[in-house]
Amino acid sequence: MEIPPKPTLKAIKKFKTLDEIKYAMKHVFQDAQLGLAGHRKLVVILKNVFKKVIELNQIHFFAMCFTKLLSKILPLKRGVLAGDRIVKFCYSFVNGLVKDANEAKRLQQEEKEEKEEEDPEEEEEVDQETPNSEFISYLIKYLLSGIESKDKSVRYRVVQTLAYLVEFLTEIHENNTLEALYTLLSNRLQDKESSIRIQAVVALSHFQLFEFSIEGDTEEVEDEFISSNQIKSKLINSIQNDDSPEVRRAALMNLVKTPDTIPILLERARDSNSINRRLVYSKVARELITDLDDLEFEDREFLLKWGLNDRDETVKAAATKMLTTYWYQAVNEDLLELIDQLNVKSVIAEQAILAFFKTKPEVLETIKIDESYWKNLTTEKAFLMRTFYQYCNENKLHALMDANFPELLDLSITLEKYMTVRLKTINENETLVKEWETYNSKIDELDDQIFSLENQIARINTDADNFRKNLSNIEEDIIEINIAKDLFKERIKQLKNNTGNLDDLVTEENQDIANQIKDFSVEDLQLQLEDINNNLDEIEHQPEEIMAKLENLQTKYDSCIKALETTTQLKIHTEENFEKEHENDCIPFIDALKELEFIINQLLLIVKDFDYGDEMARRKLLHIIRTTLTEDKLPDALIAVALRVLRALSINEKDFVSMAVEIITDIRDSRDDEEFHSAAATFDDDDMENEDDDDESQQSSLSTAANKKRRIEPDMPPNDIVLRCLTMTQHVLEVITYSLDDHLSLSSIYSGIVNYAIQNESKKKLYLSGLTCLGLYSLIDSKIARIATSTLLSAMRSNGDEVKEIGMKAIVDILAVYGMSILDKSSKYKYSRMFFKVLNSFESPKLQCIVAEGLCKLFLADILYKTDKRSLFGNVILQGDPTTTTTNKGDDDDEDDDDDANEEEETDREHEKHLFEAIVLIYFNPHTKSNQELQQILSFCIPVYAFSRINHQINLAAVSGDVIYRLFTESENELLSPNVIIPQLISWCDPRNLVKLSNDEINQATSHLWQCVYLLQVVEQVEARNVKRCIINNLNKFHITEKLESNQLQALIKALDTTIELFANNENNPNFILDKPTKKNFDTFIDSIKNKLEIAQKREEMESIRGGSDTNSILHELDDLDIGTGESSQISIKSETETRDSDRSSQVSKTTSLETSYQEEEEQEDEKANVGNQLEVDKSITFKKEDKEKELIETSPDQEQEQVESKKVIDNKVKDSLEDIDKFLEEADDVDYGDISMDSD
Repeated sequence: MEIPPKPTLKAIKKFKTLDEIKYAMKHVFQDAQLGLAGHRKLVVILKNVFKKVIELNQIHFFAMCFTKLLSKILPLKRGVLAGDRIVKFCYSFVNGLVKDANEAKRLQQEEKEEKEEEDPEEEEEVDQETPNSEFISYLIKYLLSGIESKDKSVRYRVVQTLAYLVEFLTEIHENNTLEALYTLLSNRLQDKESSIRIQAVVALSHFQLFEFSIEGDTEEVEDEFISSNQIKSKLINSIQNDDSPEVRRAALMNLVKTPDTIPILLERARDSNSINRRLVYSKVARELITDLDDLEFEDREFLLKWGLNDRDETVKAAATKMLTTYWYQAVNEDLLELIDQLNVKSVIAEQAILAFFKTKPEVLETIKIDESYWKNLTTEKAFLMRTFYQYCNENKLHALMDANFPELLDLSITLEKYMTVRLKTINENETLVKEWETYNSKIDELDDQIFSLENQIARINTDADNFRKNLSNIEEDIIEINIAKDLFKERIKQLKNNTGNLDDLVTEENQDIANQIKDFSVEDLQLQLEDINNNLDEIEHQPEEIMAKLENLQTKYDSCIKALETTTQLKIHTEENFEKEHENDCIPFIDALKELEFIINQLLLIVKDFDYGDEMARRKLLHIIRTTLTEDKLPDALIAVALRVLRALSINEKDFVSMAVEIITDIRDSRDDEEFHSAAATFDDDDMENEDDDDESQQSSLSTAANKKRRIEPDMPPNDIVLRCLTMTQHVLEVITYSLDDHLSLSSIYSGIVNYAIQNESKKKLYLSGLTCLGLYSLIDSKIARIATSTLLSAMRSNGDEVKEIGMKAIVDILAVYGMSILDKSSKYKYSRMFFKVLNSFESPKLQCIVAEGLCKLFLADILYKTDKRSLFGNVILQGDPTTTTTNKGDDDDEDDDDDANEEEETDREHEKHLFEAIVLIYFNPHTKSNQELQQILSFCIPVYAFSRINHQINLAAVSGDVIYRLFTESENELLSPNVIIPQLISWCDPRNLVKLSNDEINQATSHLWQCVYLLQVVEQVEARNVKRCIINNLNKFHITEKLESNQLQALIKALDTTIELFANNENNPNFILDKPTKKNFDTFIDSIKNKLEIAQKREEMESIRGGSDTNSILHELDDLDIGTGESSQISIKSETETRDSDRSSQVSKTTSLETSYQEEEEQEDEKANVGNQLEVDKSITFKKEDKEKELIETSPDQEQEQVESKKVIDNKVKDSLEDIDKFLEEADDVDYGDISMDSD
């Protein structure tokens, strides 16, 4: 049959047969897929065909032909233009039909209004089925039939088309169709293809404005009402939890903006994807802002804080544009109004205004600070003046500074005037000040009570945990004793009757005991049985005692909880009552006083950076600062700035400390002169005692402290004065840099005030200030640091989170300054255990962040988890001269000491390795998503660690197997995907991502080789099939080159052979069955490694012939299992797959959970005696370094002599290469990673 020509409007009017309609539609679809330009014309043609179909009453035929033509593009993959064009054409056609129908209704309604007629029957026709709605319902039903297709392309095209068509939900009159559409689209939010989830999000977003009900299947099942909030919650879930940044982006752009959803949208400013973060500032925030008051202050601060500090420059630029353009325009370009909206007391206000000045430098010329400006300062004006001066000073805009700021003497006088105004205001409102002080005293008392109760609860929880562990251990012991008792009785009976065999009595529970008693006689067994009965009598009553203690603790706990709730409520009522009673007098006065203090603060900040060339002005300012620090009760913020001004005015640091100590002494002396002299004498005595007691144990320190307390307490000034002294001491310590030996005057303050504060655990402010000062003192004196480590540990173990936060920051700073050597053996173990517990305590998110950030800094600086003395390429480097042929054996005692030291070092390293592994595990833990600060810390710190040094990558490779095993064996969380985790671990260990390495050094790096070996072990041990497949499919991502040593590649070949044998022996196990693509990838990788091994062997042979040197001069004959790597001692390559199950626990030390490891160690009564035995490594897989070195030393002289006789000349090139490696090592060790102190945090 001849194909009819393309339809025209004239020809369509003459259509009479269905074939004519069908061919017309084919022509339209054929042209629609060629380009978007002709769609408008084609829509007009198809609409006329649709009208003709209505005349012929063939709507069903039209819909059938339409869907048949549409189905042609459904199998097309994503990105094929023809498919996208047809989908858009369908939308344009349906949109045209709906618009025409709405226009017709509007015209009809206008005619009715003109004639003032009312026809109820016609109004009811609105809800009746129309040709448009009939066609749209048919089209949607057809598409829904393919929404769950196995073909991902079909699913994608179906959901893509529905995402366009759901805009016309009002045209669907069948409730069943609406229900099916909503349900099936909701299911596609969980589709494994991110492109389909994107379209599902877009489609569901149209439901946000509708509410409907889904009828129950039976009469017993109630109808389910679907509200807009339920639909929003689905989109919010996609925003927060979907792994694909594109899906989160789609949800971000389509979620309706309401007061409830705005915080969810703005929190994407911390999204892991930079494009999503940028969109928050460039689009979402822009759409939200018509008036800055529409955004809460917290939201404004949040946006600026994360935007201006973002690592991505495009995000930072978008945040800056939001501030300088959209927000600036929203306040009519009034800079003071913008500052007011920012809230000058917020942390981000200063950075925001400085960024504003940098982006809009033309605004600087419009700022004029004259005499009237200085006389009428407000908080906004003072803040603008200070930031303006800071920007000009940093950018050396001296002309603007000279034009707007007076001389130092005039500025000092202005500062003094505002200080005087503050004092005058306080003196004139003495009654209000007393009321405020009385109120603060009440609040402080309540805070002290709450603080004490929280600490008691923490101690009770600690004691209860210990009792529960003891109870569990005792119950296990009783079970074991009863098992042994029954076995002994039966065995005695056998021996007496001379019947049976010991093997007849062996069970799984008593097998170990049976092995020990197989040679025992009747008498031996009777003696053992008697001992067992005695032991049983001793411990049988212990569970009851422990249960009684637990009940007692529970009673105390309930009492403390009740008291805590009561005290907290009392504090809330006290605050509310005070605000109500004094809302018209005391509250406004305090607010005004705080504003005045803020102005003084800004003036001090300007003075701090001013030019002190005028000596008279400098002396005037020095007098003002010393006077106000001594005589005025300044708030904490003013004390900190004033002391920094004092430091700038001082000749040197010693002069500054001398003046600061004098001021602190004067404050302490403010009671009366008599008490001051007594206190001063006490300080000196305590200082001498402290020097004598530096090396004593914690118990002795506490005992001495208790004696001191009895002598110091009567001579101490009131606590408010002590607190002022501590606050000033803290800020002094933050400024100085020299050691305590250079500032002996500070010693008396430490031995007196600081020790006194630490002993007052019931006074919250005093105690916390004392601990803070103790931590700062530790940074300038190693003796105090040693004492502080024990004091801080004791404080953290027996108090709540506030104490732990201060203690954790302090101990991290101490370790950063002095290294791990500052801790004794027991403290190392205790701190490792505490760090590990805090890392896994998601109920304390702030504390978790502090520990994670601190540990990351210590790992990065190689203070923790140091790599052994290895080369950058994983090869062993001998200590001392590599050509040495003799060994100084030394005394046996020295060798024993070395063995003990090596054992201790290995134990410490195992602890540190477990901590590092915990950091990586927490990064992948789904619970971390709820703690965005922690997620941000780890997202930054782990890649920085991995990409900084090759040794770091080797360390990371060493824990990769542990991480994968634990994540997919000990955790059953469905949110974990090996397709995300394994490529991430491989990327971190990729030597191509390292900085400052040449191509040769990258190609010789072994981090990927050892990571590959560890992951192949996981293939053997993990049961999940998807994990095995993912590991094998990612093997080709490893950067393993022929530049590596041949014996290293041979070790990898052996691991691969073991894996091949494993799959062959488990061919009937469904978990070990690989699909064809995975098998092909595995074979390709094996062939690649074998080829590289051949190349490496040929290269080494050529080097040996050409250079006459031993290619293993660096490797020193390492065997296949002990290839030179920082973690070779942990490698376990199995040769017998039959023993896989029985040897699983011994092959990888990681298979024992970290929690169990530390819990078992806690059960030891004497921790010091057992610290060397913790975290045992299976001896069957451990390569002892000292044994290997002895072997090398014994064989080294003969080998050296043979080489001298046969080859005579050592290749100069090899010598040069070794020197280069040593030189590189020295340079690498000198890398400066910056300040790792947490003070600034």
